[in-house]
Amino acid sequence: MRVWIQLWAVSILMVTNAPDSSAWGPQGHRVIGFIADSHLKPEVKKLIAKKFNINSLADVATWADRTRKKRKEEGPWHYTNIAEGQWTYDRKRDCPDKTCVTEKILEFSKILSNRSLSSRERKDALKYLVHFVGDVHQPLHLGNKKDRGGGTLHFLYKGKTVSLHYLWDGGLINWNEESLAKYAVHLSGRASQEEILTWNQSTVSDWANESRSLALKVA
Repeated sequence: MRVWIQLWAVSILMVTNAPDSSAWGPQGHRVIGFIADSHLKPEVKKLIAKKFNINSLADVATWADRTRKKRKEEGPWHYTNIAEGQWTYDRKRDCPDKTCVTEKILEFSKILSNRSLSSRERKDALKYLVHFVGDVHQPLHLGNKKDRGGGTLHFLYKGKTVSLHYLWDGGLINWNEESLAKYAVHLSGRASQEEILTWNQSTVSDWANESRSLALKVA
């Protein structure tokens, strides 16, 4: 399933490299899911449908956000706080207890690849991964603990006070389902094969470092 994770990263990088893209909320996660679907080989799509009863990764892209509301311990799984003043992710320094998004991606990747585990465990691992690989590419999910990833930085937007994190998580857009699918098709055609090959060689730490850099430079 390592190849699947790489293709999923390609899908996200297509979104993050789109100049008009700025959403990692429910709609943004579904866009990424649609793009990932388009990159899966037919045999892999059939396997996922048969083994896990998942016909589209977009359909499970927001599952982890729903479970977080019921299980408070899952909150930290969606982000990694980077030490203030640091530009890169350090596992020992930034996630010693392994409950952050970067380490959870590695953990659930192993669970998904372990054929000795139950289908239920592996299916849940897949659903977590669908969401967490999206979260790790949201710059403010690799932010500072001090401002809670932009959660305490507020602005006046369209007459109401909202946080910077809210805007990055999808507060700037409002698409319907048809628009999401069309946007996914649009983004799928933007990346060159050379870019895809480069992205396929990237690691979780690479993703974290890219997001951290964007958080400091752009967000």
